[in-house]
Amino acid sequence: MTPSTKPVRRETSAFVRERGLRPLVATIHGSLLLLRPKGLRSEEALDLGSAWSLAVKQRVARQQAEKRAARKAKR
Repeated sequence: MTPSTKPVRRETSAFVRERGLRPLVATIHGSLLLLRPKGLRSEEALDLGSAWSLAVKQRVARQQAEKRAARKAKR
């Protein structure tokens, strides 16, 4: 894998409603993920480690909800 030393910026296929409907621009710089609506300067920064933790928590919560629904359906 190539290490992320230089910032890499890409326009994504995700859209947000921020002063109209705008595509998100994602920048990976080191261990940071910077997100901003295209054409605007305001950025939101995420640490990639935190993003990973959040994704794992969401997956576990979804699995637990599915399990609960399956148990409830059996009754």
